[in-house]
Amino acid sequence: MTNIHSSILFSNPLVSVVITSYNRAHTIVETIDSILSQNCNFDIEILIGDDMSTDCTRVILLDYQKRYPKIIRLLFHGKNLGIGQNWATVMMHVRGKYVALCDDDDYWHDTDKLQQQIEILESNDKIGLVYTDYRTLDVFSGIVKEKKVQNTIQISLQQSLFCGKYHLIPSSCVLRYELIQKYVSLDDYIKFDFPIQDWNTWILIAKYTEFYHLALSTVTYRISSKSMSNPKDYETVVKKYSKEKLMYKYICDKFPTELPFDEQGYDAYVNHVLLGLAYKKLDFPSARKYGSLLSAVGNTNLKVKCSTTIFTFYSYGLASKIKAAFKKY
Repeated sequence: MTNIHSSILFSNPLVSVVITSYNRAHTIVETIDSILSQNCNFDIEILIGDDMSTDCTRVILLDYQKRYPKIIRLLFHGKNLGIGQNWATVMMHVRGKYVALCDDDDYWHDTDKLQQQIEILESNDKIGLVYTDYRTLDVFSGIVKEKKVQNTIQISLQQSLFCGKYHLIPSSCVLRYELIQKYVSLDDYIKFDFPIQDWNTWILIAKYTEFYHLALSTVTYRISSKSMSNPKDYETVVKKYSKEKLMYKYICDKFPTELPFDEQGYDAYVNHVLLGLAYKKLDFPSARKYGSLLSAVGNTNLKVKCSTTIFTFYSYGLASKIKAAFKKY
């Protein structure tokens, strides 16, 4: 069950800022403050779905809602839904013409971000989504790096997104809510328990609209080696990609002509990830296992070849670790 905490609200916010939160007491304050600091000539609402946090995130959120009752709405779930279901549930409560996204561990460092993006969307109906450049913040080293997004469309925007050739940071995005209403089944995100919410959503709407790159750095994106994108065990990888495979097929079934389902290719990609993890852990038996699976489907790159014997495995693995260590300096 989801409980909605709200009081006096703007009757018609132009923009709904959507945040999904889970155990982010150490970052959520900076996230919310960065949104409240935006210089806008329009009304916004901040819609936050908390996924049964076990730290003091909810206490912080309730305090903010009490201080900003006209702006902040809270959705507290009675059980942990996972990011895909949480996001879809929150999106069902959007009231704005536009949706801006911000992850609970990111923040907007440009106070004119929203104003500039909305002006672009309001001036051109063909544009459905505006994204920006960003900077990364390594939470362990404190190093900040500016990132210029450089995308090229190959064949189509939709296919470029599908193949991973077109990248955007969700926390930089503002999009038309009507695109979600028309082309995205939020009920399916909940029904099939999609593990992510951005890549699949971009693909579903990309067939029907244009994306616009605003070449300004507006978002700080925190990176951590403990994230799901850098898992520590094989079971986590297998579980993650098993769920994503179902979502991958769901997308392909929506557009069978443009996006054919390649099950063998997907399985090979997962085995590549598992092989990479085996090298990182210097686990030869697992490397030989995943290397042989890749070799069986005709993949014979150097990493696969080196997984066949213990000597070549350790030579490649140690060399990779040394190379990675030098990159940090």
